[in-house]
Amino acid sequence: MSDYRKQAREYLERAKTEMAGGDDYRLRYAALDLRFAIEALTYDRAVAYKDELPPSEYETWQPRKLMDVLLQINPDVDVDCTLAFGEEDEPGKPAEIMKPLGEETVFNLKLIKSHYNALGSYLHVPSLKQAQNAPPSLKKLRERCGQVAFCVEKALASSVWNITLGNFTKIDCLKCGAVIRKRIVSNENEFSARCFKCNVTYKIKDEGNGKIRWDLDVVDMACANSDCTHTINILREQFKPNVEWTCPKCKGRNRICLGIVFKDNNSKNTGIMLSNAIG
Repeated sequence: MSDYRKQAREYLERAKTEMAGGDDYRLRYAALDLRFAIEALTYDRAVAYKDELPPSEYETWQPRKLMDVLLQINPDVDVDCTLAFGEEDEPGKPAEIMKPLGEETVFNLKLIKSHYNALGSYLHVPSLKQAQNAPPSLKKLRERCGQVAFCVEKALASSVWNITLGNFTKIDCLKCGAVIRKRIVSNENEFSARCFKCNVTYKIKDEGNGKIRWDLDVVDMACANSDCTHTINILREQFKPNVEWTCPKCKGRNRICLGIVFKDNNSKNTGIMLSNAIG
């Protein structure tokens, strides 16, 4: 895995060199390196959550989108924090004396939204509409680069970083056996998890007193035979067009289909066909 934090430092130093050169034209190179630094810091953050990050998101390169995904995993992922430890006088009671280990400053989502695209606007030839107005101000670009460099440097100066402490629950997937590990988010009694190997989803409920319940995420499907009332459960990821099953009761075959129901101004019929019997 790449050392993204080291890369961020290298991009920052190159940007500072370009900014110190005095040639306003070189500011565009500083802006490019600072964008790279923002990306590297965000990727470094994502690596810390690689076991919780869906593999499908490994291709996400835009910092804003990637940080949004990380925030779904841990709402505190872009919050500055202090790490400290202490010995409890009583089990379960916070220690009265805490020894600090360090502080972390995060290049958070707010900073990404404020600066990433703003820097990028200087890295393209002005559009036809932009060309009708005054050209982008290089003075403003220098100010922007200075602000971003300061924030990047502050994040890199953190004495601790990528703190991922949390409470977790895990289970062996009931379909493929792979271990599924899920972070328990405070103040959320119900949440979901997905097996990265076979894509099966689960509903998780915190029942209190340290008890966590895992249930397969299923959809109730009634047989489409109007003379049959039997209902089965199918996994949610199987709820898609052309999935078929045989009703255990009437032995008829069912298929999930998409359909369109026509409705004119005088008709009360409306809706979407979800399933139908085919045998």
